[in-house]
Amino acid sequence: MMLPVLDLFACEVVGESMNRIIPDRSICLFRKYESGSRNGKIVLVQYNSLPAEGLAGGYTVKEYRSTKQHKEEQWSHESIILRPLSTDPSFQDIVLTEDQSTGFRVLAIFESVLSSNS
Repeated sequence: MMLPVLDLFACEVVGESMNRIIPDRSICLFRKYESGSRNGKIVLVQYNSLPAEGLAGGYTVKEYRSTKQHKEEQWSHESIILRPLSTDPSFQDIVLTEDQSTGFRVLAIFESVLSSNS
């Protein structure tokens, strides 16, 4: 019997920046991102650098928000906001301009927490 290939995978999410939804060290289920709106969804992002965090090369999980600019029949991102959902107010939004969004890629959409250590 052949099972359908699902674009799901699990990984451990470490840190407190998303603790309202995802407790530190939780195993979470993600769905591979193919296309469509990401606005308002929790995403797994791969990046070369994030200006707000001063981090180079890695991954983060945040809520995705974007503002778009429409010109005739085309659009482009004015900014992309990666928003932490934390009880700790020291975590700030990461705001990427269109120029800064190169080296930034949404890999997957968060589906659920499978298990938590809290």
